[in-house]
Amino acid sequence: MRDGINEEIMKKILLAGKIAGEARDYGAKLVEAGKKASEICELVENFIRERGAEPAFPCNISINEIAAHYTPGLFDDMEIPECAVVKVDVGAHVDGYIGDTAVTVDLCDKYGKLLEASREALNAARRALRSGVNLYELGKVIQNQIRKRGYKVIKNLTGHTIGRYLIHAGISIPNYADRLSIVIRIPPNTLLAIEPFATNGRGLVKEGNITNIFSYTGKRPKSELNHIEEKVLEVIEKKFKTLPFTPRWILKELSIDRETLDKTIRSLQAKKLLHGYPILIEAGKGVVAQFEHTFLVLKNNVIVTTDVSSNA
Repeated sequence: MRDGINEEIMKKILLAGKIAGEARDYGAKLVEAGKKASEICELVENFIRERGAEPAFPCNISINEIAAHYTPGLFDDMEIPECAVVKVDVGAHVDGYIGDTAVTVDLCDKYGKLLEASREALNAARRALRSGVNLYELGKVIQNQIRKRGYKVIKNLTGHTIGRYLIHAGISIPNYADRLSIVIRIPPNTLLAIEPFATNGRGLVKEGNITNIFSYTGKRPKSELNHIEEKVLEVIEKKFKTLPFTPRWILKELSIDRETLDKTIRSLQAKKLLHGYPILIEAGKGVVAQFEHTFLVLKNNVIVTTDVSSNA
C-alpha cells in the first residue's frame, strides 16, 4: 500500500496521467493553421492507444471562443484558422483510471497574457492544493491570478473529481471564490482535475448547436430497441462503459453507414440512454484559454500525474 492506495491502482493512475500528459504535448505540437481537427484528434487518440492506454474521452480541439467539447463528428470537421487560439484537451485511462489534461496554443502570439492568466492560475492552484483544503480557497487563488491580469474566469466551467470510469465523480472545483463551496474540503486519496478557463469575454459559456460527444447513462431501455440500436448500445457498453465517446469511434467497430449511425445515436439520446455534451461557447464571443492537470491528493503529498516535464 502507498498512502492508503493499492500499489496496482497507484501504478495505473500514474501511467494514465503520464500517457495523457505526453499526448497533450504531442497534440500541441500538431496544431498549425490549415490542419483539420480530425487529423490532430486521430493522431492523438492513436498515440494514447499505442502507449497502452485508451482515450478517456474524445480529443477536444476547441478554437477561439469555443471553450470546450468540440471533437470532429460524422459529418463535420473544423480547420485550424490563421492566428487561432486552440485548446487541446485530452484524457487517457488505464483500466478506468484516468488522466485528464489540457493546453492552449496561440498561433500568432497575440494572446500571451491571456494564456499566462490561465496557466498561472493553474500553477497557483497547484501550490494551494493539499488534503483538507476547502474549495473556496482554491477558487479564490485561481480567480485572483486571472483577474489581476485583466481577464475573467468562466464561472460555469469547473474542475472536477475523477473516479474509475468517471470523468466527473461528483465534486466540482470552482474557478472563482464561490462562498457556497467554503464548507467542502478535499479529502485524502482524491483524484481531481483543475482547469482554469480565462477569457476576455463575459465569463460565461452557453451551449452551441454541435454535439459530437456522448456517454452512456447506464439506464436500461424502457421501450424495445431495434436491431441496430441494440448493436450500437452493446458496443458503447463494452468499449466505453460510462466514459464519453464519439460516434466516429463506433464507425470503426461496426459495418454501418454514417447516416444510419447518426440517426441511431440521436434515437438512443432521445430515449435517455445517452447523454450529449454540446460544444460550449463563450457567451460574449471572447477568446478562451485553458490549462489543466490531474492531481492525486494524498494525506501528506500531492502528485501532479499529468506533469511530464523534467522537473515534475
